[in-house]
Amino acid sequence: MAPKAQFTRPVRNCLRCSVRREVYFAAWSRHIQTSAARKIEASIDAARSAPEVPPPARPLDPNTVDTPELERRLVRSTGQQPIGSRRRRAALQTSKNIPFEQLPYQCFQEARKVLLADREEKLKQIEEERRRIAKAQSIPAEQHGGEYIRKGRLVRMQKYLEKLKVLADINDPVIKKRFEDGVGDLNRPVYRFLADQQWRQQRRLILMQRINQMHVVPDVVPHLDPTAEVKVAFGRRNIQPGEFVDSQSSEIPPRLNVQVFDRGERFVSVVVIDPDVPNLATDGFDSRCHFVAVNVPLSPVSTLISLSALSEGAQILRPWLPPHAQKGSPYHRLVILVYEQRDDQGLEADEIEKLSTRYKEKFSLRSFTQNFQNQPIGVHLFRTIWDDSMAGVMQRAGIEEGNIELKRKKPEKLPYKKKDATNPSNYRLFGSQLSKNAAVFFPNSPQFGNLTDRWSPFTEGDTAVVIEPACTEDIVVAVKLANRFGLPFLAVNGGHGTTSSLNTIQRGVSINLRALNHVQISQDGESALIGGGANTHEVINALAAGGKATATTNGGCTGHIGPALGGGFGRYMGYFGLVLDNIIDMTVVLADGTVTHVSSTSNPDLYWGMKGAGQNFGIVAEANFKIYDPPTSNWVYAELTFADAEHQIEPLFEAMNQLNSNGSQPRELGTVYPIFTINPQYSKTDPVIVLQFSYAGTPGQAQPWLDLFSNLHPTVVLKRDSLLPTEIQTAASQDIDSPVCASGSTWRLFPLGLKTYNATANRAVFNLYKQLIKEHPEFSGSVVQFENYALEGMRAIDAASTAYAHRDDNILVSFAPVYAPSKALDAIALDFANKARQIWHAGDTPGRQVTAYLNYANGDESLEALYGYESWRLGRLRALKKRYDPYNRFRFFNPIRRNHDGHRGD
Repeated sequence: MAPKAQFTRPVRNCLRCSVRREVYFAAWSRHIQTSAARKIEASIDAARSAPEVPPPARPLDPNTVDTPELERRLVRSTGQQPIGSRRRRAALQTSKNIPFEQLPYQCFQEARKVLLADREEKLKQIEEERRRIAKAQSIPAEQHGGEYIRKGRLVRMQKYLEKLKVLADINDPVIKKRFEDGVGDLNRPVYRFLADQQWRQQRRLILMQRINQMHVVPDVVPHLDPTAEVKVAFGRRNIQPGEFVDSQSSEIPPRLNVQVFDRGERFVSVVVIDPDVPNLATDGFDSRCHFVAVNVPLSPVSTLISLSALSEGAQILRPWLPPHAQKGSPYHRLVILVYEQRDDQGLEADEIEKLSTRYKEKFSLRSFTQNFQNQPIGVHLFRTIWDDSMAGVMQRAGIEEGNIELKRKKPEKLPYKKKDATNPSNYRLFGSQLSKNAAVFFPNSPQFGNLTDRWSPFTEGDTAVVIEPACTEDIVVAVKLANRFGLPFLAVNGGHGTTSSLNTIQRGVSINLRALNHVQISQDGESALIGGGANTHEVINALAAGGKATATTNGGCTGHIGPALGGGFGRYMGYFGLVLDNIIDMTVVLADGTVTHVSSTSNPDLYWGMKGAGQNFGIVAEANFKIYDPPTSNWVYAELTFADAEHQIEPLFEAMNQLNSNGSQPRELGTVYPIFTINPQYSKTDPVIVLQFSYAGTPGQAQPWLDLFSNLHPTVVLKRDSLLPTEIQTAASQDIDSPVCASGSTWRLFPLGLKTYNATANRAVFNLYKQLIKEHPEFSGSVVQFENYALEGMRAIDAASTAYAHRDDNILVSFAPVYAPSKALDAIALDFANKARQIWHAGDTPGRQVTAYLNYANGDESLEALYGYESWRLGRLRALKKRYDPYNRFRFFNPIRRNHDGHRGD
């Protein structure tokens, strides 16, 4: 900078305050000179005396407005929102804004060529899939095996087509730019996919955090996995999940913005529930319905639902009841649930009228869910509490409790007396000694019912209190306090045990381990620390995310560690053995509340007993399991239905014996399950045979084995190739949301281990099953299952190295009655099941003893059938029991010790 210019800089900065910018630059852009001073002063005076001319107004372009003032003017004048970030809009003012396709960068253009080539390949796959769908649609339903199977196949093909559409466009930079600018068309799959990912990465996480923190699960519903985003607004105010809403705002029904991420229009139902209504008579809480509507149309681009604009007769079953809370009561949670109606069909007028009459008198969310046979796809919640306007709102709504004030009742002091086990006040001590993240639930807690429900009501005992430990120390506290007051206790995770000994617990403490569901892969990738509350679904997915796998059971909703203590059969048995064979070490809480580390080098005798009879010795808080690189990334699943079962029994089981070959089934054949079942599409009384087939490998490798059964001319063949390890459970209808995981019906299992299939015996069992269904239609949901696994991995383990005693069994068969809870039906189920077991055993290898899989046991089997006929086995187990549980605290799952009256216990 020249010396004179540097000298004039302070003067020029000062003059900016008094001289317009244009004049200032004109007058002072030259350096100070000794001549022409008057001319410069004259021009400045002229500029000062000239009238002010405002600068031209900038056009309001949503792509370039870059100040808060301009953004507000844009919204007020045009109703449009600014596009993209403010920084991006400021940059666009000075950039040339060249389209992506014309960017002059060779590397970028070369990358685009690769992406375009990939897109062309995906477009060809899309056309091919469309041809397959068209061909499937043109085939009559009878050739598919019925309309239900045809529809299911088309749905799966359509989902795959949508996936291909997303993959075709996902890498297009123009697509990503349009999505980031908020101008993507949600009619296109790729924009729905990106919107879904964006929601799941932030807003859904916040929603689920609030739902868990405020115990919406299990207070309102037992399980939530929202797939649609729900936004709520009262007037112009948008409500965040869990936010407090004043009574005046919530007096008018809200507007919902429900964004679904899958294609097509559908009908949904909207339910608003308050689970925090005080019940003074029971000193607990009830639920109250505030709104119910059905037949609400929804699509990815039509998302707005104004509850006040819905039709009273055609949609609203229960009109809006303003949220309210009495003075002195805790805050109330208002939970908004959105259900997708079955088959995207609207309800008929007569059905709506019938439901409206029923729900105006009394509304049950469980009954509503069962009637519609679905789960919520979207959820939101807000809270309300007494405020100054609440009384007026309640008066206008015709609610009479507006003048009631609730006050805490002062407890009366009682004289000291010795504590006894039946005194409910004893249970309160649990809450005072647990960690802050643990929870205690009593019979008057709204969530108590969900926490004590078991998969099969037949196994439900009498529970007085439920404890949810947050750490190992909480389990210790629960066990010690239960011992102190002489209370029985039982550790629970999935609640899927079927043994009758479970229902013998009276006034017990349920230690629900579900919160201890961590799965942590070690740094060396050789093991994983798994919590006692983790279920199979969580373990499979957590390990798959880290590129690993381990032996697990097949059902996604069962616990992982619980079944491992009794064996653990699954698809990876041929590779990794039983689930228990992969236990490295365990953290166990013993009967007296002490914590011990159990492994092959620390307490090796207990380590032996825990692997096969572990429910008799302690509660496993967590355990380290061996993990492996998955043997394959592809699974093949097939399901073959033989409607003409009467003529297929002998050839089918001859093929099964050929495949099993005395336990030498190839390890790639994860499972081959023939099942006798009832399919109403064919007959309500004549059973069909459904064969489930899963293979770890390519379709070409699987086909020779599948041909053993497809050559028997099945009625229907459903086949899925190239499944990921995380997808095989869903394909086999064994995932966490499948019907087989649903509770409510009595499930009983009567297992038996076999060496080979006897077709004559299986035909006799088939006829017995058919007789049961014809004489007692209440058992139409029952099945007979033949579980066939690859045994190579299990047989590689020394039979004497664990307490599991049945490694020489080749086949696991079970007669499984399923029915509504009933004492009379219990006796019928037991009678038919015992006949089936006698038939199977008579047809097995002569001289074999009866063996029963511990995890499936009904509870009437002998100890030898469960734990082995070698005398040293039971002798060693009884010695361990005497040492580690001398008072028989662990006696509710096929216990080793029996009473003199034949019941197992103290």
